[in-house]
Amino acid sequence: MDETRTGRQAEGFREDGGLGEQSLGTLVSEFIEQGRHLLRAEFTLARTEMRSEARKAAAGGGMVAAGGVVLFLGAMALVAFLVIALAGVMPLWASALLVTVLLIAAGAGIAAVGAKRLKAVHAPRKTIQTLKEDSQWASTTMRSAKSQMHGHA
Repeated sequence: MDETRTGRQAEGFREDGGLGEQSLGTLVSEFIEQGRHLLRAEFTLARTEMRSEARKAAAGGGMVAAGGVVLFLGAMALVAFLVIALAGVMPLWASALLVTVLLIAAGAGIAAVGAKRLKAVHAPRKTIQTLKEDSQWASTTMRSAKSQMHGHA
């Protein structure tokens, strides 16, 4: 009978049937390994979400830049042509004003579409949510391990 007790104690069991220090060490080791795995998964998720959001930001930024280019090129090339063409049917100052208003409206419209797309870019919501859940899980697990360690010490 003594041999059975000694063997069980060597395997990490106490005489009263509870877990000994070796099992607690195994629990902590498992906890650390699961934490590492979880961190890797979180980084992968964050990277995926950030790539997706970066693509959206690039598209929106491209639209804003395109709107700016249209405003600039339009102001340079078309203004002179349209002002001269309209000067035949209205006073020169009126033709210049009409062309200016039309170009500003077109450029502002394109830039507004780009700005709207930029507003659709969000923080990595899924990653933030899972990190909160992981933090709660880690806290609960560590509290449980501590109480088990203090309860069986």
